[in-house]
Amino acid sequence: MNFSTALLGLALALTVVSARADYWHVPPRGNTLQLEYDAGATYMSGSRLSMGNLRLGSVESAHSHLVLGLAVRATDDFSFRVSGEYRRNDFDVGPGVPVPNVLGNAGFQLTANWALRHNLSLWVNARPGIYSDFRDFTWGDINAPFNTVLAWQADEDLMWLLGIYVDLRAQYPVLGGPGVRWQFAEYWTLNLVMPRPRIEFQASDDLLLYGGAEWRQIAYRVAQDLGTKSGFPVLNNSMLTYNEYRVGGGFNYSFARGLNLGLEGGYAIQRRFHYSSQNFQLTDNGAGYVAASINGRF
Repeated sequence: MNFSTALLGLALALTVVSARADYWHVPPRGNTLQLEYDAGATYMSGSRLSMGNLRLGSVESAHSHLVLGLAVRATDDFSFRVSGEYRRNDFDVGPGVPVPNVLGNAGFQLTANWALRHNLSLWVNARPGIYSDFRDFTWGDINAPFNTVLAWQADEDLMWLLGIYVDLRAQYPVLGGPGVRWQFAEYWTLNLVMPRPRIEFQASDDLLLYGGAEWRQIAYRVAQDLGTKSGFPVLNNSMLTYNEYRVGGGFNYSFARGLNLGLEGGYAIQRRFHYSSQNFQLTDNGAGYVAASINGRF
C-alpha cells in the first residue's frame, strides 16, 4: 500500500467536514450580520509527471482563492452564510501533456447551521458554480458539490462529528464518516477532521501553531478539444478530478478580528489528474510547497 492510498483510507475513515468552506464563523449572539473574507495563494515546486511508466516531463503549479461572504444570525438557533468564491489552479506543463494550464471554479458557497437539542448541531454547505478549464463553456461545466455534518458537543473540550461529502462527478463521489475535535491539554487540540486533520498548539491568544495533513479533491469539465490538442482525443469534454495530498505545518497570527495572517510550508506527496470515465490518470512524484493566507470578519 503506497502513502497516497493510506491517505485515502484516512479520508474514508474520517469525516469530510469541509467542502472548501474554509473560513466560517457563526455570528456571536447579539450580532446579526457579519462580513467575512478569505484570500490565499500556494506555490508548488516542479516535479516529474508520469502516466503509468511513461514520463511526460514535469509539472509546476500555483493555486489561489478569494471568498467574500455575509453571515447572518437569523435566530439564536439558526445561522446562514452566502458568499461568492473564485478558485484557480495554474499548471505549467510541457506541450502534448493532457493537463489544462488552468482549472478553476467560480460560484457560491451556501452554508447553514442549526443548533439542535442535547448539544447537537447540523451544518450544511453547498457550492454551486462553474467548474472548468475556462476554455469554453457548456452546461456540463456547472456542478454543485455539497456536504452535511452532524456535531455533538460532549463537553467544552470534546466534539464528535459525523459527516458526508457528495460530488457525483468526482473520482470518489461519496465520502464520509466520523471525526473528532479534542482539546486534550490546556494549549493542545487534536483536530481529526478531514480534509485537514492536524494537531494545534495555542502559543498565545493571538498565535496558533499547527502541523498535519490535507487532502483535496475537486472535479472539473475540460475543453471540448483538450484531448485532440494533446494527442488523446478520447479526453475531449471529459471530467477531470484533481487530487492533492499534503503534509506540513504553519501558523496563524491574529492582528485583529478583521485581519488574520497564515503561513504554511511542507511537502505535497502527490498531485493526481484522473479522468474518471476513461480511467486515465497522471501523477507526479511529490513537491515542496509554501502557502500564505489572510482572512477576517467584521
